[in-house]
This record gives sequence, C-alpha cells and structure tokens, in this order.
Amino acid sequence: MESLKQNARIYRADAVIGFSVNIDELSGRGTPIVMITAIGTPVLLNQIKHIQAEAVGGDIDGSVIKNKVKASLIIERYTGIYAMNNATAEFIATSRLTEFVPLLFKAMNETGEDQEFKDPQATLFRYFDFLDKDQAIAKLYGQLLSDDLTGAQFKIISKAISSSNLIDYDQVSKLLAGSLLAKKAALKVLTLDKDWYSAQDIAYLQTWRGEGLVQLFPEVVTVKESKGIFSSGKEVWECLCGYNNKLDATACSSCIKDKRGFGSGELKPEALQKLIDRKLAIIEGI
Repeated sequence: MESLKQNARIYRADAVIGFSVNIDELSGRGTPIVMITAIGTPVLLNQIKHIQAEAVGGDIDGSVIKNKVKASLIIERYTGIYAMNNATAEFIATSRLTEFVPLLFKAMNETGEDQEFKDPQATLFRYFDFLDKDQAIAKLYGQLLSDDLTGAQFKIISKAISSSNLIDYDQVSKLLAGSLLAKKAALKVLTLDKDWYSAQDIAYLQTWRGEGLVQLFPEVVTVKESKGIFSSGKEVWECLCGYNNKLDATACSSCIKDKRGFGSGELKPEALQKLIDRKLAIIEGI
C-alpha cells in the first residue's frame, strides 16, 4: 500500500481508487508459496475544481474568497508548527494557494523530534505534491537559488523534488551556476531517474561527460599565514566555517568538511560523474 501511495505521488495524484488485493497460491518444489498483489488506480480528484476560474464576468467564486480569507488568518497568526493542528496543516497542504509558500519555507527551518511536531510537519510539506508541477518547480528551485537558503531548507526541498520527481534540467543548469549549496542540490537532482528521457534530456546529460562536473567544484578554502604566537609564519587553510587547519589536513578539524566543502557522507561530483557515464552507456545501447 505504501508503494502505491509513493507511485501515485510521482503522478501527482490526489488519491488511489479501485484498491484491491489479490492472493494467489503458487507451488514450487512441493512448497506452497503465496503471492499477494495490491492494485489501484491513481486519480486527480481536484482537477476539475482546480481549473475553475476564480472570477467569471465580474462574478467571484465564493469558495475562493472563503479559502483566501482563511489563509490570510493562518499566515497572520502563524507562530510555528507546534501551534498548528493537523486540520490546519491539511488545509495548507491541499489548498494550492501560493500565499502559503513563504510560510512553508519559514517552517522548514523549524525542528522537533516528537510526534506532535512530526505529524503536522509531514502533512504540511505535502503542499508541493498538490501544487501544479510547473509552480512547484518554480518555487522549490527558486528557493534553492536564493541567497537566504538554509541547510534545513536544502534538505527538505531536495526531498520534495525527489519524492514528486520534479526533475528539470533547465533549473539544474541554473543551480550549477549558483552557490555551493545550490550546486550540491543539483548533484542530488541529477541522481534521480526521469520517467522518460527526451532527446534534449539525453543531449544535456552528454554535456557532462568527462570531468565537467568535477571542475565545477574547486577548493573553496583560503590559504593564509597563521598569526599565532608560537606558529606565526606557517601557512594554514581557512575553512568556510572559519576554522584554521594545517596545510596538509584533508578535512577541517571543526566541521569535518574537505577543502571543497563536502562532508564524508555527502554525494561528490566524482560519484555522480560515474553514474551519468553509466546511464549514458545504457541509453546509447538501447
């Protein structure tokens, strides 16, 4: 059932209908085997409502006014996810109102470990599943390119792009020309598999053959002369976190990131380069 839900989200469906479970008994080498298959159809329940005009010939849809008034009150009174109940989180997630985007990016910077926080948070960030695909891409990638992008936003936005399969190579190109955090987001997107690859998609991937991706990630540290009382005159490299390290150190002693700004568990361009080369070899063999 969980797999059906995940696949339905890829198609940006609102629900799965016609759900059924088939149980078949197979026999193999005298041992009975039970095969259980779950089947369902993803549907867009809100599609008709979504394409209705907000105003026609001077008349305004009353439900639109009602929802926008409710949205303005939620935004005005918002103090954090802990103060939000599940009904409000569900309204925001399914509203398709772009007024909520600043609130969502603000909520991404909040933290909590208990279920009282996690339940509304999980519901809240389904917002981008219900938003039109083009709008979702514009909002999510736009924040990845903004100057005030935080590490917490980076993680949640990357997860949203992955879960909804919001792969856009034009936006990826912009990310690769942005900040280090934006470039790291681009690497994550390039690991994702598209439902279909157009000739244009394949041509884009082919541009990253060789060492192109690796060259986009030079060292971001500053080599300078130390000013200490007992170590004056020795060269050190200053990490982005501000910590000074010995010149022969491969990783920062404070934040444990290397000279290019990568942690030990982070996806590095060399690994992605190999994945793209492998993917292209398969594509070109079809």
